[in-house]
Amino acid sequence: MLRPLIATPLLVLAAAAAFAQGGQGPDFDFEVDSFFRDEWTREIFPPPGQAEFTNTERWRFQLRPRVTLNAGGFLAGVGGELNTSDAENVGEIRPLLIRDNYDAEDVRLDLAYAGLEAGGFRLQAGRFFMPVGFTEMIWDRDLRPQGVTVGLMSKDASGADRAGLTLLATRGSHVFEDDETEMLVGSVKLGWASGPDSSVEVTGSFVYFNDLAELEPMIRRQNSRVDGLLTDDYKVIDAVVRVRREGGLHSELVANYCWNVAADELNNGLWLAGVFGSTRTARARLEYTYARVERDATVAAYATDDFFWGTGWEGHRVDLGVRVAQALAVHVTGQMQRFKDSPRIEEQDHWVRRIRLDVRLFID
Repeated sequence: MLRPLIATPLLVLAAAAAFAQGGQGPDFDFEVDSFFRDEWTREIFPPPGQAEFTNTERWRFQLRPRVTLNAGGFLAGVGGELNTSDAENVGEIRPLLIRDNYDAEDVRLDLAYAGLEAGGFRLQAGRFFMPVGFTEMIWDRDLRPQGVTVGLMSKDASGADRAGLTLLATRGSHVFEDDETEMLVGSVKLGWASGPDSSVEVTGSFVYFNDLAELEPMIRRQNSRVDGLLTDDYKVIDAVVRVRREGGLHSELVANYCWNVAADELNNGLWLAGVFGSTRTARARLEYTYARVERDATVAAYATDDFFWGTGWEGHRVDLGVRVAQALAVHVTGQMQRFKDSPRIEEQDHWVRRIRLDVRLFID
């Protein structure tokens, strides 16, 4: 499937170039997201047969350059991803569990999409940015859906999105093997102004994951399994409310609840977050997140890998970022997490601590 995904943007680039000869030039954008990270995780609960807690430390570097094109409604984008770390998560000896949504020693295709946009209609195919406003409880922002998406959006006089419908169909969207796993999404978004500089946005989605038996065993993580396989397809109802203020100090409050109607128990999740400031438009940014995600609330393979577990956990996160130059910011992140749905009773109330130091570069 990868070859047509690479070829599709090239075809659209050619079409856009031909269109540009008719009098309208294409709009190219070059962007880079990059970071260097040092991470310390403390008092990891010992596996069966061991008595002592363990501590880990690792560093990681990621580089993501990309080029996007808009030529009179023709859309295309191509991007790459480079990762390197001192802690390889995939080696000659295959681990039982990979907690990360990235290969620690890898250069890969990150984006390769093409599409059309006219008025409020948008069509994209390939590997593209997630078009639905999920939080990372459902979808890790580092992953790219691979498939087709169609969207209809209505805007107000200021150009802000006010109502929209998004349909998404994907297959094989993980960094690791999930060639047969499919995700079908239907999502509705409503937004309205709540003041001169503030707005409210509500997103409701139905997410259907199927063919999960083919998912790479190492990324099945905390979800329920029978004979090593995930027990059911996942049918997740997800609702997100965002309240934003743009004037003065930027702020955003987020409340996200999900419910997997295909599971009889341990099937819901709650994600609450507050963001104040910005490292792109202001000097500093502070974010707090509280989450409580039950074992089968969603598919753990696609949830955020910033926390130690994908599902079955409760935790807190505080992230303070300071812009030190025009395109450079330093972030310090602290987390406390517990594996509340652990099969070992003694682990359920044990809190793991994690500290991160990030140096982030962004060019756009």
